[in-house]
Amino acid sequence: MSNHYTNTVSTVLLLFFLFISSASSSSFIRQYTDGFNKNFQQENGAVPDSIRGEAHYLRQHEQEISSRDYKLSASNTVKGLRDRPPSSYSLKMESFNTLLKSTNADKYVSRPFSAAGYKTLVVYPNGNKNDNGAGFLSLYVAIDNSTLSPHQEVFVDLRFYVFNRVEKKYLTIQDTDGWRFSYFKTMWGFSQVLPVNTFKDSNNGYLYDGDHCEFGVDVTTPTVFKESELFTVTDKFYNPKYTWSIQKFSTLLEDSYYSDVFSIGGRRWNIKVYPGGCATGKGKAVSMFLILNANEKFRPYEKIYVGAKLRVLNQRNFNSVEKQIDNWYNGPGYGDGSGWGYYEFIPFSDLKDSSKGFLVNDVLMVQVEIEAISSTKYFPSSYCISKHRPLTIYTSVPSLCSAHLFHNKTLKDDKSLQKHHFCCLSLGLFSFLRQFTDDFNTNLQQENGAGPNPNVGEADHLHQHQEISSRDHKVSVSSTVNGLRDRIPSSYSLKMESFNKLLNSPYTERYQSRPFTVGGYNWTLMVYPNGNKKDSGSGYLSLYVAIDNSTLVAGQQEISDFTYSTTTRGNPANGYLYDGDHCEFGVDVTIPTTYQISELFSIADNFYNPKFTWTIRGFSTLFKDTYYSDLFSIGGRTWTIQVNPSGRGTGAGKALSMYLNLDVNEKFRPYEKIYVRGKLRVLNQRGLNNIERQLDIWYQGPGYGEYSWGYHEFISFSDLRDSAKGFVVNDVLMVQAELEDISSTKYLPN
Repeated sequence: MSNHYTNTVSTVLLLFFLFISSASSSSFIRQYTDGFNKNFQQENGAVPDSIRGEAHYLRQHEQEISSRDYKLSASNTVKGLRDRPPSSYSLKMESFNTLLKSTNADKYVSRPFSAAGYKTLVVYPNGNKNDNGAGFLSLYVAIDNSTLSPHQEVFVDLRFYVFNRVEKKYLTIQDTDGWRFSYFKTMWGFSQVLPVNTFKDSNNGYLYDGDHCEFGVDVTTPTVFKESELFTVTDKFYNPKYTWSIQKFSTLLEDSYYSDVFSIGGRRWNIKVYPGGCATGKGKAVSMFLILNANEKFRPYEKIYVGAKLRVLNQRNFNSVEKQIDNWYNGPGYGDGSGWGYYEFIPFSDLKDSSKGFLVNDVLMVQVEIEAISSTKYFPSSYCISKHRPLTIYTSVPSLCSAHLFHNKTLKDDKSLQKHHFCCLSLGLFSFLRQFTDDFNTNLQQENGAGPNPNVGEADHLHQHQEISSRDHKVSVSSTVNGLRDRIPSSYSLKMESFNKLLNSPYTERYQSRPFTVGGYNWTLMVYPNGNKKDSGSGYLSLYVAIDNSTLVAGQQEISDFTYSTTTRGNPANGYLYDGDHCEFGVDVTIPTTYQISELFSIADNFYNPKFTWTIRGFSTLFKDTYYSDLFSIGGRTWTIQVNPSGRGTGAGKALSMYLNLDVNEKFRPYEKIYVRGKLRVLNQRGLNNIERQLDIWYQGPGYGEYSWGYHEFISFSDLRDSAKGFVVNDVLMVQAELEDISSTKYLPN
């Protein structure tokens, strides 16, 4: 097959979900009743007919479903260019113009390939006229229903490929929803992939080197997610305040002091005070922090959101000094964020001024009031969070990943989804990385320079994700699309029951899920409730996936496709936030491989001796039903001409029937076909016009379907008996076959 892409890279398909309630659309089945015979009907009623009916193997796909039956909306279809080749099957055709010119060979069916059952790639060069595809290139996938039970359904995602030589990329087309194959619904696809005129124009790059082209398909079978989490924020506590009276404050000599342990919201805490200040507050202000107790149990990836107020109390009933904490806490030992507060909480000048009432009788009183604490439940197995339809966000372009992979920005307003921005990111060792140098500290820096600060820098666990913006990748919005689908995400699901807390937080810029494993790599789903401001996401909901680069080897590149989702219910007009402030997100991460099987279709049209003539003597004395010529070879195949002197089928008793047969000893695979274009003739022996009829059809090997094609009513008995017309002279009839085109297909591997 194609040698355009020889490097070996892994590929990942990502599908992000936002769940939304909507009635499932039902599809309708249209039974195609037109087989080869009807397709090739000519105006005068002369029909090329096979000797035998189609074999069972070919009958499998006659119940075809069109995109019109499916009510496929153009808004749910996404096209774009991508570098990587297809993962399931590839088909290269070296003689496409011959099929384009054919009036009868309306489609090409590949050999079966294994992907969620045996499937075939079906190409209609001039469009599937039964599916409103006339004038377009049509692409479908058909499933062998012998691999299905009568009540079985196979749910797959399909992405079709057409290679573009000019761009050196593949044009891809897919739908935002999946496709349901069943025993009675065996073929799905797109009837209008490209206009035929666009496809034929070599300047556009789809046909190249004369009439070469390439097609392919990804068939992906998603599973239901096996890992999920439920994020909740509690804001009501039995006793939310803790006050610490620090005696003999002026005599304190240690660098820092801790309060006693206290419990609020199911967690244990300490207040930590630096009497002489620390960092930017050293020597000029008291520094104060709210600390998670060192004995608190956390998972390495676990965080809790905390909203709280730290205060230095005024003991003369004036205003206390109060500062807000609104941030993520990590477990002690798991990186930055086990302590948050302010380096410059209260200046020494205010403390020393007895009139201000903060230090009375050498006693300093500090307090914390906790307003909100989050908790997260982790579900290791399939836990169906929602039964409602997810809004999905696709990109047609894969991402090259070693950090943040995919970005979707959508307006977070729960009243309407007003705008979508979709970007796919390309990064890795050989891509341009932008290292975010601002950690939690700078993210939360206030104007006066006093920012809530962790006690220590972020641990290596949190530094794994070097972020890349959609702007770095420069992906067009036209390469992405959103749409509704019934099924839930396959890789990870995240439900948040207190989203408004994060929406209203000026500092808690993102939520990061626990790691989940797909394809041997660890990933996290990242949600920016108010948008990633560093990636032009301000005012939008931003979704990303990050890969844990500790699961990558140096120099490794990971090509990634992502599909994100969110859900909605409640008010059907919007519904992304429901039941107050609940919402749900999810992601599909799929890692397909480069195709392992492919085929190369070509047509030969230049033969050393393309004609064979059979002289039938004593024609009027023939009494058998059927006669065969000697065997002859043209185009690497062995043939014979068959005549029925008394006619057969509709020609019985009124016309000579004639057919071109493949020799019964020709070796074919069950799925193999050859395209044949040629002419059958009854020669005129007086130099007048011959009787000539066209063959333009697919042949299968003997025993596997049609291996004999021709005409029941080739020439009428009245014309044969009229000696003046010159067809039978001296009781001799001369018939001829001339072959113009014969196809061959190489299957890789054999």
